[in-house]
Amino acid sequence: MSELMREALRRYQQPQPIPLDVREFIRQLAPTPPAYQAIREDARRKGTGKLTMQQIDREIAGVRRQQAKKNGSRSTK
Repeated sequence: MSELMREALRRYQQPQPIPLDVREFIRQLAPTPPAYQAIREDARRKGTGKLTMQQIDREIAGVRRQQAKKNGSRSTK
């Protein structure tokens, strides 16, 4: 058998890599820490895991207003 044929056969017999989804690839490289998993699970149970960006922005603005009142009206920006 020629060298070229041997190389082609060797490459054919090697297992082919299975293409992964990008998110799955990242999960394998750096799994989610247990603390984050707990936070996500808690949010899922409370239903806060499905807030829209507008609702999140309103919530953040409200907390910042409360902190500004508490800290003597200092600007947070």
